[in-house]
Amino acid sequence: MAIAPPSQIGMVSAKSLIAAIEHYEVAVRSRVESHHDDSDAELTSAIRELELEIRAYFLQPALGKSIQQIEKLQARLATYQSRGAELVRAADGRQKVLKEFWNCFEALDARTKASLARSWKILGRVIARKSLVDLNSSLDEIRRGFAGLPDTGLYDRGSLNTIKLSEDALTASLQTNEAALTHSQGETWVLQTRADVARLNTLQEALIQLDTQRRDSEGAFAKESQALMALAAAATPASMARGSVPKAPSQQALTRAVPVAASEGALAQHHPVPPHMGPVAAADTAAEPVGERVEETTSTSEDKPKGFAPIFWVSAGILVLMLWTSIRTVMSVVGPVRRMRSATQRLARGEAGIQVARGGIRELDELAVSFNQMAKQLADAKATARTYQEELEAKVKLRTRELQHLAEHDPLTQLPNRRELFTHLKAAITRAEASGSYVGVFFVDLDNFKNINDSLGHAFGDRVLGAIAERLCARAGPAGYAARLGGDEFTIVCDSLMNEEGINTIGWELVRAFQTPIAVDGRSLMISISVGASFYPDHGGDAEALLRAADTALYRAKALGRSQLTVFNPMLLEAASAKFSTEQGLRYALERGEFELVFQPEIDSATLTTRLVEALLRWRQPDGRLAPPGEFLAIAEESGLIMEISDWVLRTSIEIAAHWHHGAWPEARVAINLSSRQLLDTRFVERVTALLLEHRLPARCIEIELTENVLQTGAATIEVLRQLRGRGVAIALDDFGIGYSSLASLEQLPLTRVKLDRALIASVHTSARSAAIARALVGLCHNIGLEVTAEGIECPEQLALLANLAPIYLQGYLLARPVPAEKILSLMASLPNHITSLLLTSSSGSAIDQGLSPDEPAMTHAGLRV
Repeated sequence: MAIAPPSQIGMVSAKSLIAAIEHYEVAVRSRVESHHDDSDAELTSAIRELELEIRAYFLQPALGKSIQQIEKLQARLATYQSRGAELVRAADGRQKVLKEFWNCFEALDARTKASLARSWKILGRVIARKSLVDLNSSLDEIRRGFAGLPDTGLYDRGSLNTIKLSEDALTASLQTNEAALTHSQGETWVLQTRADVARLNTLQEALIQLDTQRRDSEGAFAKESQALMALAAAATPASMARGSVPKAPSQQALTRAVPVAASEGALAQHHPVPPHMGPVAAADTAAEPVGERVEETTSTSEDKPKGFAPIFWVSAGILVLMLWTSIRTVMSVVGPVRRMRSATQRLARGEAGIQVARGGIRELDELAVSFNQMAKQLADAKATARTYQEELEAKVKLRTRELQHLAEHDPLTQLPNRRELFTHLKAAITRAEASGSYVGVFFVDLDNFKNINDSLGHAFGDRVLGAIAERLCARAGPAGYAARLGGDEFTIVCDSLMNEEGINTIGWELVRAFQTPIAVDGRSLMISISVGASFYPDHGGDAEALLRAADTALYRAKALGRSQLTVFNPMLLEAASAKFSTEQGLRYALERGEFELVFQPEIDSATLTTRLVEALLRWRQPDGRLAPPGEFLAIAEESGLIMEISDWVLRTSIEIAAHWHHGAWPEARVAINLSSRQLLDTRFVERVTALLLEHRLPARCIEIELTENVLQTGAATIEVLRQLRGRGVAIALDDFGIGYSSLASLEQLPLTRVKLDRALIASVHTSARSAAIARALVGLCHNIGLEVTAEGIECPEQLALLANLAPIYLQGYLLARPVPAEKILSLMASLPNHITSLLLTSSSGSAIDQGLSPDEPAMTHAGLRV
């Protein structure tokens, strides 16, 4: 490179280089923050200026500069330019990521809004699925969140907290409503939406990382700029600072200076120059006289502007005019609004004929006119409504008098109704409390009144109720008060009674009054009644208590056989309360899992092995006690819960039998007690068959036990038993020997087993007649091919006698008590030894009783001499 002499180069101050560095820093920051043609042109200009200043700085005489200072400054300048170029590239990369983020967001938003646009429109309102509305709302929240961020565009996790919550809501809404969106929009729509949401999260994380790196890079770039400016100032020769002319630099120092061509190459590599700028020739730059670069100076003197006073007064006048216009405008709005608000408040308080003074801007004046018209119309409507109201009140008074009678009396019998009865009874109690007398309450119910409605029709039944009401009023007399509660239930209140005997007398008179026929439409009818009675103060201190007590007594009277009188007793209420409590407990027992099954073996007397176990129901009480069926089955029958309970017993028994059959006891057989009501269900056979198939259990593994009252349910239930027997299910008749139709049961029912009732077994060892009956029944069953089980064996003597009737199955607490399913197998294993011991004990005693020697055999059992 040809170097001009120092006289031509001239003196170049370090200030030019520092100014170029500052210009370059500002241009880089502007280019990073906003990419457009102006920022590109500014950056290109700053790069050219910095390159020129670097060449000029290193071409001037280097007197006072060390080689180390020059080399250090060269390296720092190269690093500084590289960092500026990296910042620009990083900003361009961030712009690409941001553009991709918004493209993905707009695609997701457009897809959601397109789905919303396809929703129904009814009366101008869009009816869309809530799932789509939730997605669209979340996308709008994200857009508003980005719009509220600072203009700098630098994102971090703190500034994106609100946006992150909206994105989480978007993801949660998509997951929650995925099924509904798949149904309404299709699986492809949901998959694309899910992919877009995941892509948005990934791009946002990338933006946060890029902005974090950018902040760090900008801080380092700023520090490097300050350090370069300090280093350039420090490297200025002292002679130049004093104004002396330095000598030309040595050839070695100039060789280490920044080559113009190299600088231009770096410029082209790191900062692309716009096409209209063109390349910068190294020779032209080198030939440019450095001495012509003269620092510009600015004058520090400031001249006071001319014409300042006129401008000030014009501005002040304009300001005053604007202030006056604003006040005038505000007053033209505030005044009419205040008048309108005051008139509205008066109108709301009910004042009629309110008028608002007109004035103010045109819109408010028109509003005042409309308000005045509305107030006039309201006043007219109020006057019309007042006229209608007066007419309505007159009609209401007339109807009230008519309804008063209907409200207090039964429309069918014209007797007082329940409401009027309570009023009268409360007044009677108050009088009796003051006088110390009794008040009797009689609940009357017609026996079998349903038969009249079913046979003669409800219209005739209504006329019968009218005749009953007339007889009740006649029997109650002046001292009585008759009322109808509803249906075929009536109530009579008798006050001023002096003793309890009077209550019994009146009650029986009521019963006997209906033992004579009643004539209705030419028909002579015999209708009996049941009466329940209570009296004040013994059975209650208020109307509700007395009526409840009388109702309880009526229930007892109907249970005694109809046409009866029952006076309340506290024991009746306790029994009713206990029954209600039991019924309520049964309703929740299945849900709470309080029912349990225990199993009692039936032992084959010939082999002393357990061939069959009977499933017995127990109800675990809150105190841990297991209640036997006798305590709750009757209530379950009355309440209708027996069907659900029996179905649970059937299902659970089959599950346990299947567990044994497929496990340690392949020959398991379970006897299941069921209610005869289940046989009335036409689907019962299919239910049993389905359960057996579900658990892969052979039909021979279960046995259905029923009592003789199954004959009362009709031929259809017997046909159900035949179907079960045809499918291989065994049928047993429980409690045989105590019913009136026992022998008929053996002939009509498709039985496989008969179980002798415990009442018959209880006396077989003490009564020769009972023993003979037992032998005859066992022989009869054997002759017709039925198996026999003797239940209720409680002592060794019963065991010894029944064992001689083999083949027979034995069951009772003496042999084994019912145990849970998990203990039955171990119990079965111990039973042969236990029964052998009992037979040995009983045989020894029997030999002595029969006058035999203890050494002689009393009987032979299953090949074992005992």
